[in-house]
Amino acid sequence: MSGISKLTLNIEENSASLHISPEIYKRVLQKAVLQTAQDIKALEEALPVGDFEKVKAISHKFKGDYDNLRLKDMSSVAKEMSDCAKTSQDKEKIAHLLETFSAYFDQLKEQMDK
Repeated sequence: MSGISKLTLNIEENSASLHISPEIYKRVLQKAVLQTAQDIKALEEALPVGDFEKVKAISHKFKGDYDNLRLKDMSSVAKEMSDCAKTSQDKEKIAHLLETFSAYFDQLKEQMDK
């Protein structure tokens, strides 16, 4: 996890900015986390075989999901991953970005368990 900043999950602030209750925010976040766990596995399978369309689609979805959830660190890494899949198709860079995204994802799950 070295090299990445600490992810901050502020449920009260994030839900207020979305004009929803913290309870609804938590439910939406839990659904996103369940889906993200599956999608990370799909990315890990798509990248080695060069399925950049799948990498682009999943990482673009991550960008939107985590931007909407006000988790900008995760959203910006996902955007970079999507852009890279669209343009350079650099497997090594995408793998590094996926590793970074996964590290943020692990932090998110830890904070949700508190």
